[in-house]
Parts: sequence; C-alpha cells; structure tokens
Amino acid sequence: MSRTTSATPGQAGARKQRDHSATRGNTTHSGGTSGHRTAASPTSPPASSRASEHAAELESRRHDAAKRFRLAMAILCICIVSFVLQTELARFVQTSMGYQKPYFILYISHSFWAIALPAQFLYTTQIASNAPRLDSFQDRIDYFVGLIQQSTSSLYHRKNDAVAASGSAEPLLADGTTAFTPREKKALARHLFWITLLMTTLFMVPSYLWYTCVSMTTMSSLTAIYNTSCFFAYLFSVILLKDKIIGRKILAVALSLLGVAVITLATRESPAPDSRTENDGSLALAGNALALIGAALYGFEEVVYKKYCSPKKEGVAFANTLTGLMGVVTFTALWIPIPFLHWIGHEVFELPTRNEFLSILMIAALGLMYNGSFMVLVAQTSPVFAAVGIMATIPVVAVVDWFLFHEAVGWGNAIGGLSIVAGVTILVRENSKVYP
Repeated sequence: MSRTTSATPGQAGARKQRDHSATRGNTTHSGGTSGHRTAASPTSPPASSRASEHAAELESRRHDAAKRFRLAMAILCICIVSFVLQTELARFVQTSMGYQKPYFILYISHSFWAIALPAQFLYTTQIASNAPRLDSFQDRIDYFVGLIQQSTSSLYHRKNDAVAASGSAEPLLADGTTAFTPREKKALARHLFWITLLMTTLFMVPSYLWYTCVSMTTMSSLTAIYNTSCFFAYLFSVILLKDKIIGRKILAVALSLLGVAVITLATRESPAPDSRTENDGSLALAGNALALIGAALYGFEEVVYKKYCSPKKEGVAFANTLTGLMGVVTFTALWIPIPFLHWIGHEVFELPTRNEFLSILMIAALGLMYNGSFMVLVAQTSPVFAAVGIMATIPVVAVVDWFLFHEAVGWGNAIGGLSIVAGVTILVRENSKVYP
C-alpha cells in the first residue's frame, strides 16, 4: 500500500507531463504540417499538370531516341558504302588496272591511318564540347598526352602479372594514378609501344590475306567469308575472355560456318577476265580458304583488342589514337618487307602509275572512313547492332558485282548467305539479353 500510495502522485505527475508534452508535440507537428501544406499548396502543380509534364518528357525521350536511331542508320550507311567502295576499288586496281601488289597497297592503306592521330588531337583539344580552354599549343599537347597516359595506365593494371621494372612484386604504378613520375611515364610509353606493335601485326596479317584474295575469288564470296569474323570473335571470347558457352550461340556459329563452306565449295566463277590459270575454280577455292583464315585472324584480333587494348575511360579517343600510332608504325617500319618480297620474287616492286596511285589513296581513305564510322556506330548503338548492320555488305557487294561485272549470283552464294543470316539472327536474339 505504501508503494502504491507513494507512487500514485509521481505517476499522475508523469502522466500529466507526458500528456502536456504530447499535446505540444501534436500541436507543433500539426502546425508544421499545416504550415507546410499552406506554403506548398501555391507551388504544387495539379495532377493534370504533372501528367502533362510527364507526357512531354516521354515525348522528348522518344524524339531523342528516334534522332539517335536516324543518326545510327546514317552512320551505318556510311559504313556499308565505304566498305563496298573500298572492296570494289581494290578489285579494280588489281584486276582491271593490273596492279597486283597486295602488300604495297596494304602498306599505303595502313600508313594512311596516321592521319587519325592529328585528327583525334584536334577534336579532343579544340572541337569537343568538353575541350578545355588552353592558350598554348604545348598545353594542348600535355592535356592530350595526359588522357592517353590515363588510358594506358588502366590497361597496364589489367595485367595481373604487372610488376616493377626492378623486379619487385609490387606493381610499378598505383592504381587510379592521374599524375605520373618520369619513371612511370617511361613505363607507360613502353607499354603503349608494345600494344601498338602487337595490334599493328594482328591487323596486318588478315588485311594482307584480304588484299591477296581480292584477285583470287569473287567479291561476294570474299565479303561473305570475312564477315564471319564476328563468329570467330565469339569462339575466341569463350577461350580468352571466359564467356559462357550457350547452345544458341554454338548453333549460330555452326550455321555461319556451314554457310561459309557452301559458298567456298560452290564457287566456280572466274576471278578475273584475264585469268592466268586454267583451273579458275581451284584458284577461287584457295582464295576462299585464305579468306577463312583471315576471318579467323580478324576475330582473334578483335578479342585481343577487347582484352588488352580497350580502356574503360576515353575508349574512343584511345582507339583513334592507337589507330594513328599503328599508321605511324606501318609507315616507318613495315616498308622493310617490300625489298625482301621483291628479292625473292613473290611481289616484284613496281611504282604505280599516277592513276593507280590515286586509286590506292582512295582505297586508303575509304578504309579510314570505314574504321572511323564503324567505331562511332558501336559507340552510338551496340557492338551487336554494328556487326549485324555490316552484314548487309554481303548482298550489296553481290548486287554490285552483278551490276558492274555481270557476275551471276550463284546458288552457293544464295544458300550460304541465307545460312549466315540465320546464324546472325540467332546470335542477335541471344545477345539482345546483354545489349538491350
């Protein structure tokens, strides 16, 4: 009783205090809420206004998407036209003009890539919307070199076995570094040099096979076979990039290779009006076999580039810079095989005439246009859309061959082309899950 009697006044006082505090809290909360509503009500748009704004935003997004799609289609058309013109012009130079010097043509074409280096420098430092305001030319050079060093640094750290030049177990560069010491800059320069040398070699071999096959087989067959490089890229992606093995993708690869086999075995057209061999079918068969090897090497080159030469940041700028550096390496070093090929009699060196040289320069310009537009197409859409779109060169080249050179579209090209298209369709449906 004493506990109850003594506790009752305290509990009553506590209840009064709690009730008073609650009343003040409720009053304050209610007043705050009321004040909030009063202050917000004049500025809060009605439901119909919000719906109108949402509809306008959706319409703006649809407009932007349609604009990007039209731009992508325009770039795709540039890719197709430049590729077809390059293919047909290369054939014209080697067959109609008779200048069958595939390595020299390749040397001039790839040396022309050096133009991409100053072009990318000009765009990055002056034309781009995010280009900084720099007064001196040296400041522009330092800014551009700094971007390339950061991209190269990210590639350097992609190697798990990257160690210091002294042999220590620690990486030479700290990951995420944006300012480099002179020693680190030398390491990055060496790494970029070896990347450039590697990619120049990987580009040179399949490209040389392509120029060699131009005078051996038909353009429609050559184009169809070389376009299967995307399927070889998937095969090497499974091996090098550890991509998952999926049944539908395997079926797509099998259908594409079946199409290539049909085109290769059914080819019987003459490779040139003035053919110097009695068995044109055998020559075309050999050309198709070399083209298949070249397509596989192209696929391998794409995967190697993806694994070792594709930074996460400044990817387009680095790719164009690397293309320009490859042109510089080609121009300064890859002239060496020309006298050797002349000495062994494989490709006797002969200066082209004025018209032949102008045609070769046009081939080089078209090649640079194709590579640049294809890269932009990938950036604007997806690699799958770009690869599938370029497959349109197969029927386009076949039609151009029929129109210009009166070459019939044989049953092998028709059936093989359909098989390749079927494989592409399956691959696109599968990759749409990754690239929506």
